[in-house]
Amino acid sequence: MLDYIIRGGWALWVITGCSIISLAVTLERWLTMRRANVDSEGLLDELSRAIDRNDVEGAVEIASRTPGPVAETLAIGLRKLLFLERIGKRPEEIEEGITQAMEDHSGHVVDYLERHLVILATCASLAPILGMLGTVMGMIRAFGSIHHVGNLTPEAVAGGISEALLCTAGGLIVAALSTVEYNYFVSRVNRFVLQVQAAGTALVEKVLHAQSQSRARERV
Repeated sequence: MLDYIIRGGWALWVITGCSIISLAVTLERWLTMRRANVDSEGLLDELSRAIDRNDVEGAVEIASRTPGPVAETLAIGLRKLLFLERIGKRPEEIEEGITQAMEDHSGHVVDYLERHLVILATCASLAPILGMLGTVMGMIRAFGSIHHVGNLTPEAVAGGISEALLCTAGGLIVAALSTVEYNYFVSRVNRFVLQVQAAGTALVEKVLHAQSQSRARERV
């Protein structure tokens, strides 16, 4: 492998650097999204039980100690609920406030999950360009050497072209892998966003239901 890189010249060294960077970003994003993954349905069940007991502070504690963007967003909404209840806001104002707080935070969630993905996209687009550039430069050197030597044999031409095409092959391999990795992580981010939105909607519905039940008991 090292022999191929040496024969490919400077362009293949840069392409190899792109592959290392792409691999590092892939591992970092995979670990980040693995830690962010959480059983949102189980978390919502726990929060629902706490809200049914009118223990919003307990629900905040549950959400705060649970890792991941879903729990973090729900914790933001629950803290907003506590604040709005303490200042005596009406139910419709509470609903609007909770929803807005979670929507605002979801933008930060997307930024966090998409961090460094631009590097993967850059590697995917840059590697084939570097490969083609390396191939063109290699072809120029190969034919230049043949011109100076003056010995135009099929072996000499084939050897020069073979070395030059190593850059194209390397660039396409890195681009293909980086593109697959990028698309995979983008799909994961989209799933997380949908998960956050669904959990936020479920929380708002639960809070409104609990408040309506509380008002019904007060009227009895």
